[in-house]
Amino acid sequence: MSISTFIAVLMSITFMMLPPAVDPDRSPVIYYIRFAWLGASILALLFLLFHVLRKAGRLKWGDDSLLVRSRSIAAKEIKVICIDGPLVGILPIGKRIVPVNLCFRFMDNREQAMKQLILWAEANEIKLKYKRFVKWM
Repeated sequence: MSISTFIAVLMSITFMMLPPAVDPDRSPVIYYIRFAWLGASILALLFLLFHVLRKAGRLKWGDDSLLVRSRSIAAKEIKVICIDGPLVGILPIGKRIVPVNLCFRFMDNREQAMKQLILWAEANEIKLKYKRFVKWM
């Protein structure tokens, strides 16, 4: 979650509240669309706040599995490990989009941790992809 995304959500909520009140008797469709948009903006804001304020996850690797944020993933369940600069995502088999709980950044000793992850992936015959990847929210 970046600050620009957070600001964009706040701006959309603000702009939704700026127009004058719409009379529901004259244009009920616009009236209800406005409330639906406002509700969606508030939900997006709450989702962003939840992800910004949650604790940092831990990554632990064993011989043939990874433990990411208390979720164990066997090496045979991993399709590819995507690397986009400092962001790392684990794409499970059968998924097209990297789940949010499987995206992370290394905070301490980034280079050393990245080398260990690459060695682990090679030992378990998991592909590495060095490019942008799609993540769910």
